[in-house]
Amino acid sequence: MGINISHGSNQWGQERISYTGHANLGRDLAYVLPGSDWRKIRHLFSGRLPDDYLINPADAGIVADIFAKAARSSKMPRDLADTVRRWAAAGYRAFQAGEPWSWS
Repeated sequence: MGINISHGSNQWGQERISYTGHANLGRDLAYVLPGSDWRKIRHLFSGRLPDDYLINPADAGIVADIFAKAARSSKMPRDLADTVRRWAAAGYRAFQAGEPWSWS
C-alpha cells in the first residue's frame, strides 16, 4: 500500500510511493525547502490523506513549482530528487490539462 498520484509517468498514469517513503520524503522536503514553501505543501505529508484527495488545477501548478524547486536543491538526495521531479511533472500535467490532481 502507499500513495498513488495521478497524471504520473507509469503505465497507469500514476506516480506511486509507499507510506514510509512518503513520510521520509516529507521530512527531506521540510529540510530542503524554505519555510514559506514548506508551509504550502506540508498538509500533503502530515499523515494519511483522505482516500481520494484532490488538488485543484491552479494549486497543482503551485505545488509542482515547489517540487521542482526542491528537486533542484543541492540538499536533496539524488535518488529522492528524481522522485520529486516526477511529482512536479505530474502536477504540471494536471495544471496544464485543467484537471484535479488526485492523491490517494
